[in-house]
Formats: sequence, C-alpha cells, structure tokens
Amino acid sequence: MMSRLWSCLLVAGCVAEPTLSDEAATVQRAVVPEKELVIRDPSVIASPQETTFDPAHPSGDSARGAWSFGRLVHNMLPAGERDSAAAASALVTTWLRTWETDQAPNASVSAALARPTIRLLVLDPWRRASGCDAADDACVLDMTKAPFRLMAIVNRPDLRIVANDGTAIGGEGRFVFQVVAPTLAIDTATNQFAVMDPTPKPQKFTVIFEYSLPVHANVATITWAHRWHSLGALPFGPAFNARLRTITNDFAGPDRDPRRPRGNALDQLRTNEVALQGARFPSAGFRGAKQFWELREFHLTADGLTPHTVNLEPSRDFDIARVGQTGSEGTRSVELADYLTANAADVIAGKNTLALGTSGNSALVGSAPYGAWGKRTSPNPPAIPSQGVANDLGVGIEVRDAFALATCAGCHRHETDTRHFMHITIVDAMEPADKVDDRARIGAADAAPETVVLSNLLAADVSPGGGRFEDFARLLETPPSQLADKPGLRMCR
Repeated sequence: MMSRLWSCLLVAGCVAEPTLSDEAATVQRAVVPEKELVIRDPSVIASPQETTFDPAHPSGDSARGAWSFGRLVHNMLPAGERDSAAAASALVTTWLRTWETDQAPNASVSAALARPTIRLLVLDPWRRASGCDAADDACVLDMTKAPFRLMAIVNRPDLRIVANDGTAIGGEGRFVFQVVAPTLAIDTATNQFAVMDPTPKPQKFTVIFEYSLPVHANVATITWAHRWHSLGALPFGPAFNARLRTITNDFAGPDRDPRRPRGNALDQLRTNEVALQGARFPSAGFRGAKQFWELREFHLTADGLTPHTVNLEPSRDFDIARVGQTGSEGTRSVELADYLTANAADVIAGKNTLALGTSGNSALVGSAPYGAWGKRTSPNPPAIPSQGVANDLGVGIEVRDAFALATCAGCHRHETDTRHFMHITIVDAMEPADKVDDRARIGAADAAPETVVLSNLLAADVSPGGGRFEDFARLLETPPSQLADKPGLRMCR
C-alpha cells in the first residue's frame, strides 16, 4: 500500500493526503540516525552490488551500480545519451577541467583561482587507468576506474522547503564520495607540483551530489520522511539495501524531476578539498605549498556541470582585511558589515539572501576569514580564529554567528571548530596521527584507516538532542495539515 502511495505522491497532480496507517507504528519508534540520517555502515557503502559501476547497466535504476559515481553521472545525461560511455566521460572531463582556469560565475567579485593540479591528482591517473595516455584529451574515462569512493548516503530533511509553488522540496538526499588518488607536493628540484607518492589513497577531497527530494504536493514531504524512517526498523544487510535503493532511485534516478535540466533532481554538486595544494607534511625532496581549503559548487545545466556561485557564501572581497590577501580580497568588508546590520533579523531567522553580485565563486577557508567572526565558543570578538585576531566590525555576535553558520566557510571551519574541514571523511585522509591531533579531537585516534568518521558538529547534530535529529523526529509526528508550520532548520546548508 505505502509503495503505491509514495509513487502517487511523486507524480504531478496527485494531492491525496496519506493516512500513513501502514507506518503508524514507526512514528512511535525512535529515530536511528545511523540508518536514517547519515548512513555509512560498510554493508552499504562497500556493498559490491550497489557501489561497483556496471557498464551493462550504466543508467537507470538497476541494483547493480545503483550508488556508484558512474551511475549518478550517466543519469545526468540527456535522455538519448544516458548509456553512452563517451558522453559520460565528456561530462566528467569538462567538469574536472574547470579547475584548470579561473572560475568566475560571478564576474563582479574575485574569481576562484585555477588549481591545475587537478590533472596530476585526478584526471591523468584516471586516464592511465582507462588504458589511455595521460595527455589524451579524447580518452573515454572508464567509470569502473573512477577514483571516487562512496563514504555516506545522507538524508537532509532539515533542508525541506514548504511552499505552494515549484520551489518546494522534501529535503535533500546526498551521496558523499572521497577522492582516492596519488599524493602531491612541490618538488624542490623543479619547484613544480609533482606526484610525491603514486600509491592511491583517500585524499582531502570530497565530492557531494546533493539532490532535492521531489515533491508535487507538500504532503509528499511527510511521505519522504516516513520512507527514510522505515529504514531504522531493518538490520543492515540485503533487505536494508533494497529498501534504501527504492528511496535513492526516486531522487537520483533518471527523469525524477521534469522541472529541472535533463529531468535530473540534482540541486547542486559541491567539492571540498585541499589535496590540490599538496601534502601538508611532505617527504624528503618535496616541500608543501600554502594550504587553503576550497569549496566549489556546480549546477547541472544544458551544458553539463557548470561552475556556480556558492550558496549564501559572500566573496572573499567582503572578508576582513588582513595580511596575505590578494587582489580585491578584504577591500569591501564594510559593505558586508552594513548588510548584516541592516538585515539582522532575517540573518538570525535564517531567511536572508545575499545581495545581487556579492556571492563568492568559491568558499576559501584556512586563515581567519569572516567565518571566524562569531565563533560561539570564543570571546567576543573571538580570540582564536585559526591565527591572528578577528575584527568584529561592530556587528553583534549573534548576527555574525547565524550568518557564518549558513556559509560553507563558517560551517566547515571556524564557527564549528571543524579542524579538518570535512564533516564526513575516511580516517586515512586525515592528518597523520603523529603530526596533529585532528583524529583525537573527534574520538578517532585509534580508528582503523578505512573507517568513515563524522566531525564533532555533525555527530552531535544527528544524535538525540541535536538539531537535525530533533527536527526529523518532529517532522515524523507532524500532520500534513500542519507542515507549513514546520519549516526546515536549513542550517549549514
């Protein structure tokens, strides 16, 4: 009964309100976050059936390869090209090569500077693994050799939009991958970036596919919530994976949202990396470069994965002025302070939108940016924004804090004290245990290298008492008629 109801709610024009009678008992069952919010059990993320790309089933919703990088890419292609290996390769190659030149989707502010080491780290090794020469621009990348390891499948009901128009979504479903590649550093003999260690290993580079949960009537948001919640009653194993596939196929499968480009429900694809800047602790004969973590955002358009400004992230031009900035960075900080003061109520309520032309082309973090202004756990102004002293520019800490938490820079670093910038990562990608205490900070000092761990912020957020956990629990108990009174938290988007 419920499967038919879910299908009904996901087609245009179906507005029947579900009784949820078949799932009534699940509302009384506690949320199981590791099965319903952030799923990272090895039986899921390392399941050979779902995570191994199958060239015989490149697109669609087959169980074989359902959660592979290649399947998600093929499902993004135009309908007539979905099974084309060449088309999938072209989409990925064009996307990767955007790092080779400056990215400026917002030409009014400083560009995201090129990081051409994308070739050394990802593209060249992938071409060689595909049987091509590294310089062969015509190479058809073999998706079975894609250097992306699935780390987690994530439910973000807190990102729901309750509306009576085409903007409504039931939240987001996400696939989080980690790049597995050689390690780079600067060769002291040539003063150029080179491969320091050719052994592929998890790198500080994650790729996140962020899909809307399609709804054509607000009541479907409740149905999505119950579908995720039903997973909590199942033990990990084949039955769990089969039910999870029915959920993921309904947002990551082909033609799931005809309102969007190519019918794909992708909201955005984001990357979070510092691996393109080389190793922090290089071996003999190599040296490290200045490291700045960078988050980039891409939207699916008729032209493929296209660089886009980062949601709610102001350009570094509006950063606090400090030593080491380049170009126009830090020259317009007063404008941002004035914006925050004038829009304080909306910022605190999480309803603010950035003024036209101020959005950043990437989020660049790693050295006391505006994201450090709030720092809830520090004095006002914050005393330890990585290094140096922050300038609050006269903006109240509660406003700065709310603003920064909505940005990628704030969410991934200073506001949340996330030292390694990744909220989900494989332990082996973190700093060496004998160099820094990043692992110890999140209780992973003795974890096996292949363990997928969460930042302190995310672990607390999806645990009982945490914002996402409690929001999801309340949503499950919400009658459809009251959904408009239960908007998502939409924090750390």
